[in-house]
Amino acid sequence: MSDRLSAAQWSRYWEKGTITTFHGRFGENYDGPVRDFWHALFATLPGDARIVDLATGNGAVALLAAQYSYRQGSTFEIVGVDTADIDPARQFAGKAYARHLRRIRFLKRTPVDATTLPDASQDLAASQFGIEYAETAPTVAEVGRILKSRHATFAAMIHHADSAIVRQAKDGIDQIVVCAKSGLHDAIRELHGRLDKLASRGKDPQDDGRAKEQRTAINERLSALNRESTRFRDPGQIVYYVENSMATFNPDVSGGMSTDQKLGMLRQVNAETDAYKQRMRDLISAAQDDAAIADLAERLVGSGFRIDKNQPFVFEGAHFCQVLTASR
Repeated sequence: MSDRLSAAQWSRYWEKGTITTFHGRFGENYDGPVRDFWHALFATLPGDARIVDLATGNGAVALLAAQYSYRQGSTFEIVGVDTADIDPARQFAGKAYARHLRRIRFLKRTPVDATTLPDASQDLAASQFGIEYAETAPTVAEVGRILKSRHATFAAMIHHADSAIVRQAKDGIDQIVVCAKSGLHDAIRELHGRLDKLASRGKDPQDDGRAKEQRTAINERLSALNRESTRFRDPGQIVYYVENSMATFNPDVSGGMSTDQKLGMLRQVNAETDAYKQRMRDLISAAQDDAAIADLAERLVGSGFRIDKNQPFVFEGAHFCQVLTASR
């Protein structure tokens, strides 16, 4: 299987209702130093600036620009471009910031190297964890085409191969492999099958030796997964796998469900972890090493830009990503 997600797969991901690719921190959009980075760039723009957010996803950076423009009394004209079939204004219609999303023009199913925007029309081309997923040469050519010939800026936060995000992605994949090898789902399916059979016979599962053996097998696998989790700084994928798998026995969650429906919950856990694993593989594959970032910078220079900043971005004491800004 290819490590890269298709536009259709990204479309399904963005339909899940997250404005960034992060859950938990940044789940409601980028804040703190990341938001401050973008605000500092917005502050350099004229009040009627035109901004394009490349590989916008559900519009995280475009939304930051729209909110900033509103607070400053500016009239930014903002476009978000993505290959996925996105509709953030509909997706987040119930959010307080939906009105700002409605001010953004989203070009869905549109490659970042073929935006359809007019020549020399944009003051800022921005990308937050997006441009690295595209082909470098045609994307730089498109950025050079759509940005104004003077007083225009390209700015990107890029996944770096040595960043904490990439290390976390690799850990997440390792955790999913550990879960798959644990045998927990096999043991859970066996117990549900046994409980279903006992129920059909009117038998008490507490008196059934085979059911007791199967519960013991589940507990052994849970203990093994708990030991494995100590190897990881953030064992979030193991926690997700265990909690959602064991929810099939929780009457508050699965009470009244048939055995088939409970087993369907297990299939959903597998589907979610498989999707996460492929997305993390995609991220790792897209992450840029120093040579790739140097190539991007050189191509920007070749398109008439000067490099203003090309350095690691440190967030909460860790290498979060690479920042690259260029202007002309």
